[in-house]
Amino acid sequence: MKILLMLTLTFVAHALAAGAAAAQAPSASPTIVFVCEHGAAKSVIATAYFNKLAAERALPYRATFRGTSPQAELSQRTVEALRADGVIVPAGKPTAIGDADINAATHIFAIGCSLPDNARRSGKASDWSDVPEDRGYHAMRDAIVKHVEQLLSDLQKSRQ
Repeated sequence: MKILLMLTLTFVAHALAAGAAAAQAPSASPTIVFVCEHGAAKSVIATAYFNKLAAERALPYRATFRGTSPQAELSQRTVEALRADGVIVPAGKPTAIGDADINAATHIFAIGCSLPDNARRSGKASDWSDVPEDRGYHAMRDAIVKHVEQLLSDLQKSRQ
């Protein structure tokens, strides 16, 4: 009985250690960073659709959203609209783009905002300045999805 208990405890200890190591390990997926001023709407839409479409194409890339002047919470209208579209809303709250984001990113996209100097100088930055702000969610989403689909096609071609 003692041997069985010791084996069980050893197994549990190894499993916990492996889980902790996995939780601390950096993500193996190349990261795309979408940035808008408040980190609450446009970058969230881009992240949601990018992650959905990249997974459907079996591409290893994943995206995250950031802001240059983040607000406290995600835009409730954006969250509701993404849910109505049947798209998973990315987890998290708006956060300012920082050095760690820039260093980890393979690509950084500014959507209707100016990136910090270090992001612009990184050689990873592009600008999607044609995304409309004043024509509602659907126009904004459609412009972002068009860019996301082109980006995914380019990434897919570069992997072949």
